[in-house]
Amino acid sequence: MDEDDEARVSLAKDGLPPGAAGGASVAGDAGGRGESPLDALVTGGAYAALGLLGGVFGLVGSYAQEWTAGDVPVTSIVLVPLVYAMVRLAGHGMGGKIGAAVPAVVWGVAVIVMSMQRPEGDLVVPGTLAGYVYIVGGMVAAGIAVARVPSPGPAGQWLTGRTARTRG
Repeated sequence: MDEDDEARVSLAKDGLPPGAAGGASVAGDAGGRGESPLDALVTGGAYAALGLLGGVFGLVGSYAQEWTAGDVPVTSIVLVPLVYAMVRLAGHGMGGKIGAAVPAVVWGVAVIVMSMQRPEGDLVVPGTLAGYVYIVGGMVAAGIAVARVPSPGPAGQWLTGRTARTRG
């Protein structure tokens, strides 16, 4: 059995078509996973941009959440679905739950930091109805949005720890 036959047998065991690799990796292939270094850089940049988006949204929302119409925290009520939309669209754009979780976590950290009292007694998100609607409602909305983003692999893949096998 020569080297090409051994490569075909190992590819067949992995469920890959015989033309997937002929003993050498494809040009621009990083470790045989189909992702070039440029792809990894762009993906990392996209995650960083999503984290920055979550942080900016958390900061701006923290300053704006106190606007009310009478006793109704209108801005907080509007910001909660916007948090949901931001997280859900980020997950959809990145194609997985991690893409949704990055802006959600950074948003949560920014909001929690803005709700902490400084030694001088100042804080941005106070313990009022508007503040609680923004913090608690936003965290619930972000959690639901992350949970509703479909996983990129087949159902149960996270449990078995195996990647999907394709049949050729």
